[in-house]
Amino acid sequence: MLATSIQKALLSIVAAFYLFAAQIASAAPTDKPPFYQVSFQGQTAYLLGSIHIGKTDFYPFADQIEKAFAKSKALVVEADVRDANVPALLQKYGATKLPIDDKTKGVLASYCKDKARLCAALSSYAPWLQSMQLSIGRYSALGYSALYGVDSVLVAQADNRPVYELESTEFQFELLSSFSPETQWEMVREAIEAPDEDMLKLISAWRRGDETELADLMEGEMLREGNTEMVERMLWNRNKGMAEKMVELMSSSTTVQPLFVVVGAGHLVGSKSVQSYLKSLGVSSQNCWQTSCG
Repeated sequence: MLATSIQKALLSIVAAFYLFAAQIASAAPTDKPPFYQVSFQGQTAYLLGSIHIGKTDFYPFADQIEKAFAKSKALVVEADVRDANVPALLQKYGATKLPIDDKTKGVLASYCKDKARLCAALSSYAPWLQSMQLSIGRYSALGYSALYGVDSVLVAQADNRPVYELESTEFQFELLSSFSPETQWEMVREAIEAPDEDMLKLISAWRRGDETELADLMEGEMLREGNTEMVERMLWNRNKGMAEKMVELMSSSTTVQPLFVVVGAGHLVGSKSVQSYLKSLGVSSQNCWQTSCG
């Protein structure tokens, strides 16, 4: 379904306001998420694909990711919520009530029969934000937490290193709120009705480093539905902007380097990935699972 793909695409920017410090476990996973080394004008940066929910056994990362992060001098994220006035942004972009269709009314009526308090709280939010809250709740029931999302953990570990942004929290909230009422309510229905198995596919593909499946999950389904506009807005346009911002940071004499860049895994896969745009800007990249990165 279209909503399934939209939900997965939104998961790549969901929960900017959930970036809290996390306790790091001592497990040693063999995960191989998308991980690249990029080079430009004598500068090197590392590029890690993330997901925004996780478990303690995600950490520490594989040895070469840990080593790359340890020797980096600055962290780059999609958005650093610590510099944002999140309550004001939520009021501006997340409190707009939109007309609801009969189909969604029926789905919510059934869902809310034994969740009256939750649904009452959600009713004051815009549909896109309701969808995100519901998704986080679903993942929590499956044992995953935003506290252990990759971005959250790396921001907590950054210590005194500077943290740069590729986008901003306001940019992301504005994007989420710009979807039509029909699309936003479709996301709400999908957050409620999606099978657990479908929700776990993205995590499984990320942990295996299956970039082909990740690309299909993030954009393939939307393209098969003919929704090129959504893919462009959610992924391709942002990928181009992220690549341009990375080049700007790597070119700046005021940037502390080397950089460790972390973005949603969906941005590093597919034919119009961040790396493809970096290449057009004269930046070389190598997959660190195929070639050892130094």
